[in-house]
Amino acid sequence: MTGFRQESEAGAVPRAENFGDALRTAIHRRDLTLDRIRSRLADRGVDISLATLSYWQQGRSRPERAKSLRALRELETILNLPSNALFDLLDPPKPRGRPLAPSGVTGTRLYGDDSPIRGVLGGSFERFNNGIVPMNLTESCTVDASRSLRLIRTMQVLRAVREDQDHFLVVHGVDEGDVMPTDIRVHSGRLGEVRVDHENGFLAAEIRFGRVLAKNETTIVEYDTVLGESAVPSRVHEHRFRNAVPSVLLRVRFDPAALPTRCHGYFRDSVPAAQKNRRRLLADASNTIHTYFPKCVPGVYGLMWQWK
Repeated sequence: MTGFRQESEAGAVPRAENFGDALRTAIHRRDLTLDRIRSRLADRGVDISLATLSYWQQGRSRPERAKSLRALRELETILNLPSNALFDLLDPPKPRGRPLAPSGVTGTRLYGDDSPIRGVLGGSFERFNNGIVPMNLTESCTVDASRSLRLIRTMQVLRAVREDQDHFLVVHGVDEGDVMPTDIRVHSGRLGEVRVDHENGFLAAEIRFGRVLAKNETTIVEYDTVLGESAVPSRVHEHRFRNAVPSVLLRVRFDPAALPTRCHGYFRDSVPAAQKNRRRLLADASNTIHTYFPKCVPGVYGLMWQWK
């Protein structure tokens, strides 16, 4: 069983890989002109131009602002689509305004004012890894037949933005019912100090490069986070960034004996913030889902799945 796609009684889900194709297919099925759709949106109190609707279905732009997202909700109804059928295909928001400084956002901005991770990181909480920025992250997770997340394999390309950088701090947190890592196995680099807060479910591990990086030098760290069997089925995997990242790839492979019924990728502005830009994900022939995020702003990028 692969794909995990289900049909809804509200109407067929357009079988498309991106938002523009799905919208165009849904409009074609309903045999509606853009002018008629614009008129129906206006009847519902949402004024969207014909040019905007045309750009959406061509994939030249996507809904981002509040009015556009409201229009998208109405479109799903007008086109007789299940709730979130189009929302699930939206990509994460594109960065706007000036590029962020290499220092990124503060720990408080990312984790929240009262995050218990402050106790693990101590004085470095606000600006941990301040001299290093990730250029690329690939993270592959394995969920076993017991529905437990058992292995997270991480590879990052890092760049020094200050002189004399010799280590990188890895932070891992677990939700209630999940288990703390049983081991951190470093393949590129060397494991240094490890700090653990079992009560709040956080671990911070130092990965040493083995040499001192000058400004603008790059290095690669690669490590496995090994976890035991959890008391409740795993349902989510996230990676959190204080800095903008050019490229992020997250993958989860499921045991053939335990396949989820529905999967999504999503983005959050911070740990306390609600999910947005949810996107439906389908499995490939190896029972693996993935989501790729280019030009990532600081925040939380995640995968979630539901069990039968």
